[in-house]
Amino acid sequence: MPLKSAGLTAPALQTLRNRRMHTIFATCGLAFSGKTTLAKQLSKTLGIPRVSLDAINAERGLHGGDGLTDTQWEESSAMAVERLNRILAAGQSVVLDDTLSHRFLRDRYRQVAIRAEANFVLLCLDTALEDIAERMTQNRKNPVRHGINDDVFAAHRDRFERPTDDEKPIKLASTSDISDYLASLRMELD
Repeated sequence: MPLKSAGLTAPALQTLRNRRMHTIFATCGLAFSGKTTLAKQLSKTLGIPRVSLDAINAERGLHGGDGLTDTQWEESSAMAVERLNRILAAGQSVVLDDTLSHRFLRDRYRQVAIRAEANFVLLCLDTALEDIAERMTQNRKNPVRHGINDDVFAAHRDRFERPTDDEKPIKLASTSDISDYLASLRMELD
């Protein structure tokens, strides 16, 4: 993969290598698209912390798959912003694990990066709806994570605002795309 496909320019990669410039690697995609799997792999590969909106909700006794009010989501988002600011201020990069289902959310977190003079890399998982449905079915049979109610998923899917080209998303549509992206980062940072 060329440098640009890793989401960072050559100078940004060099500064990340030197740990002088930090980056928010933000996942984006529908529920059950593989965002958390990617976020955990990225966190492990780069040795950086992960901020998860699902984890923040769980700390608060909430589960997004049951349906949350916009106010509850906003409160969790404010907590995520606070954590991102703290991590970036400590000079670290971070993985943001969320659906980022609306443009205003992506813009909010991009502004966090800009204020911290950090990079913002948007990793958009473009998983087929059939694959998502299969993952949801398998999770109902053998739960490995909290599920999502069908009506909540339908509303999430219908309201989801896909990133536009001006947001410069890195689109990952398959497991091999994810593997290639992680391998590219490893190679570039070694």
